[in-house]
Parts: sequence; structure tokens; C-alpha cells
Amino acid sequence: MRQRWFRLAGALAIAASPALALALDGITDRPDDFLSSFAGSSSSTDLDVLAATVLYDPGADLFQLSSTLAGAVGTTDSALYVWGVNRGAGTAAFAADGIDGVRFDRVVLLRADGSGSVGGVGDLAAGSVTVSGNTITALVPGSMLVSTGFDKRDYTWNLWPRDTSFAGFAAISDFAPDNANFTTTIGVVPEPGTVAMMLAGLLLLGGQARRSASRGPKAPRHEYRHTNAPVRVRWLR
Repeated sequence: MRQRWFRLAGALAIAASPALALALDGITDRPDDFLSSFAGSSSSTDLDVLAATVLYDPGADLFQLSSTLAGAVGTTDSALYVWGVNRGAGTAAFAADGIDGVRFDRVVLLRADGSGSVGGVGDLAAGSVTVSGNTITALVPGSMLVSTGFDKRDYTWNLWPRDTSFAGFAAISDFAPDNANFTTTIGVVPEPGTVAMMLAGLLLLGGQARRSASRGPKAPRHEYRHTNAPVRVRWLR
């Protein structure tokens, strides 16, 4: 019971404040939270981020970027998934648009057709990007994301899908998290199917958190003992 409470409390922190995601392994993002400035359609559910995580394997010097969307990846022909990474010299490029917590100095671009590239560096190797239903995952060699000050373990990230039918800030559908970066998880890169299960678990916790928050706190239950002694209240667990 106590472990369940701590897991739920962690998920509540994510749902309540995107800034707290800076200290958590992966993030969840509220569904149907398209930016008001987005020029595309809310029917582009594959541009609505629900969960994202980045794993770094120091032994292999390899990053794994994974995200789950509200709809099947590829629903929107012009979809582009942009991962911004702060390697140590990140700047708030969207500050003029009111997004001053997203900092990056390099971007990784992923497409539903399984292709991908690192901006200013080059294309990812064939087979590096995999799509499975609502989840898109990419393997990015650390050599393509050379540090600009941070240890690779300390890189931070944000994901913003774009509808390339439009230009500029209006092409961005969502930021995950909303106005912050999140940290890298350290470990051995697992198989893509395992990552999908991890993201599904993250979504489950986020959903529990939102349902609990909407219901509000429950009233405590009491047990009264009718004796001549002063009334004692025992909190039931």
C-alpha cells in the first residue's frame, strides 16, 4: 500500500507540474493539449505526445529516444518529430513565443517512414528508427551528439512534433513537457518492445494521477470506541 502511494505521488508530480519532470526518468504529457497557436488539426492525434523517455547506455555510447503518441504514428503524412537536446550550451529559442523553459543546442529529427537525422551532423543509419503503432523509437550514437559542456549522462530533452505543411512556430503541435526539459535515464538500451511496455506503464501512472487529482482527497474513516474513557480515533489503513 505504501509503495503504491509513493508511485502515485510521483505520477501526480508529473501531472501537476511539468517543471518537476526535470528530475524524473521520462515524462507523461496530458492528452489533447495542442498548442493554441497550432495551425494544424486536432485530428492529427499522432502529433499529440502522451509519454517520452530517453535512455543513455554509456558502455555502447548510445541514446535511445522513445515516445508514445495519442494516435498511430503516420496518421499525419507531414508529421515530423523533433527532439531538442541541451548538451551544455542550450538556449531558449522559443522564448519569444512564451516558451522559455525549453533549451537546446541540437535537434534530432524523426519521421514516420523510419528515417531520421541529427541537425547539422547527418542522417541516422538505416534501421535506427522503428515505428510500432503509437510509438516511435530511435537509436542515436553518442558520437552524433558531442558534448558542448555537459556529461552525456546529464543531457536534457524536449520533444515537439511538427506538421510540416505549415511553417514556423505554428507548425508545432505540442511540447513534452510543456515548458521544460527532462533528464536522461542511464542504463542498457533494451529491445524496442520493452521500451513500449515501459512507456505504457508510465502512461498508466499518469492516468491514475489525473483521475485521483480530479476526484480530490477522500475523507478519512474513523472508528469510535464507546467507553467511559475519552474517545480515541484510530486511522484505518
